[in-house]
Amino acid sequence: MASLQLSLAPSPWGCRKELPTSKLQRYEPEDETKEYSIRDFRVHVSHKDTTVYRGLLTLPDSVEPVKVVVKTDFFAETLRPKDFEHEADMYEIHLWDLQDKAIPRCYGLFQHKGEDGKVSSFLVLGDYGDPIVEPRNLTNSFKGKVIDAVYHIHFLGFTHGDLSYDNIIINKDGWPFIIDLETAKPHVCGVKERLLIGEEKRDIGCAEMMQCAALVRAWANVYVKLEGVYTFYRGDLRRGNMERLLSLLSRRYDDPSVYRPYVEELVEQVEAEREYYRNIPPEKRLIVVE
Repeated sequence: MASLQLSLAPSPWGCRKELPTSKLQRYEPEDETKEYSIRDFRVHVSHKDTTVYRGLLTLPDSVEPVKVVVKTDFFAETLRPKDFEHEADMYEIHLWDLQDKAIPRCYGLFQHKGEDGKVSSFLVLGDYGDPIVEPRNLTNSFKGKVIDAVYHIHFLGFTHGDLSYDNIIINKDGWPFIIDLETAKPHVCGVKERLLIGEEKRDIGCAEMMQCAALVRAWANVYVKLEGVYTFYRGDLRRGNMERLLSLLSRRYDDPSVYRPYVEELVEQVEAEREYYRNIPPEKRLIVVE
């Protein structure tokens, strides 16, 4: 049976409870007896229900240690072994093919049984980087990769259930990985074609994919500025709608007609963008799952 030995490490700030010093036993034990250990263990983030450590994992069959994060409920008032077991199953069974592609590698869930008989959990995952901090700085390429990562989870029959910036991490090569699969559940995705970065918002057939697109700001901006003059609602910027657009300017300017050429140019720009996305060949909208 596989086991994990933690090195000495501080508890989260303000917590008197200390990490277990005994070996932790692996959930769903493997046939072979393997011993793992973690050194340079340190608190990364701590919340009411979850504490995340960072450290170096020594593998039984490798000389070089691996950077890992360890997610635990050991310090929480309410332990949730079933949630951790579900998350481990997501990583190691249901979404196994996505490890190192859309989700981090999982090195196992290890459990500690306290004197009161209650089980706390330590989920060990590869350390792939830090969460999104500033979504306004995301490149279109990265946005597309995030959307593809979430869709790959959907393609295997599950929805994430708690998409947020904290649950999308970026590795050193600028590649996104989706974490925190506690709330993942079975799902039949309605998305049939690729969401293209920069197109106007449309119903793509899946609430979570719509949420993902909004989260990474994949859609075209809802509002479009005529610099120094006015900010228009994108849906209003259409050919044949010029009088309405000028009437909006009349609330601010005595003679809005002087801005007609500039508004016309803005309308043509937005209409050209619409035309571009309408004319993309169907085969380029196909979602290819590798």
